[in-house]
Amino acid sequence: MRPTLLIGLGLFMLFGCGRQEPPQMTPQEQEVAKKEISEVLNQQLQTASNLDAEALLQLYSNSSDFILLTTTGSMADYQGTKNGTAEMYKSLAALKFTTIKNEFRFLPGNIVICAWLGKCDITFKTEERATIDSYAITFVFKKLDNHWQIIYSHESASPPVEETPTE
Repeated sequence: MRPTLLIGLGLFMLFGCGRQEPPQMTPQEQEVAKKEISEVLNQQLQTASNLDAEALLQLYSNSSDFILLTTTGSMADYQGTKNGTAEMYKSLAALKFTTIKNEFRFLPGNIVICAWLGKCDITFKTEERATIDSYAITFVFKKLDNHWQIIYSHESASPPVEETPTE
């Protein structure tokens, strides 16, 4: 009986105590994360406005874990996102995102969910314009190499309201 008890206790210690959840962020750490992620979001809006796909994608995690779900119902990995963004930017003359609201939720292990709500104004090289009055993105950020990076993004939007150029 004693060897069975020792083996059982050993297994408990190995599997029961060895798996601990990553710690939850303290309120102070959450405020710092919120500030740092807000800066990343501002960089993202600026690089999008500059139609700079290369700079924009530096804010995303270049890993096999990255997933983007688009407003058109498609799914892309990092390379697909990079290629699609560069291709889309070729048809644009201007792009402007305006933030209406951000909400943050903090998970253990330096993972943060950010719900971004805003609007988008688009000008095509053809001079056509479109406005998306309600554009929502759920970002999942993870701190990697001391930088907050987007590891997941899910976008949804109201239909664009198109304007044709006046002659």
